[in-house]
Amino acid sequence: GRSNSGEGGENVNRFEYDENGDWRRSAIKQVASGRFGVTSHYLTNCTDIQIKMAQGAKPGEGGQLPGHKVYPWVAEVRHSTPGVG
Repeated sequence: GRSNSGEGGENVNRFEYDENGDWRRSAIKQVASGRFGVTSHYLTNCTDIQIKMAQGAKPGEGGQLPGHKVYPWVAEVRHSTPGVG
């Protein structure tokens, strides 16, 4: 199996090798319609890219990250604003 970043981006510190030579980056990067956290640097640090298409609409707030879960470190990775969903 391979690790997958999910659709929210990935911390750039994971793109560097550890001192022991291990690589912490996710092998598979996801890109969804919101493109949160997607940069050229993000896309070039992977083995495979998954493009998410045609997700069905959900009534209410389904499919959105609520603002109270957007911590500063989450906002940094997603290139967004802390506290804003």
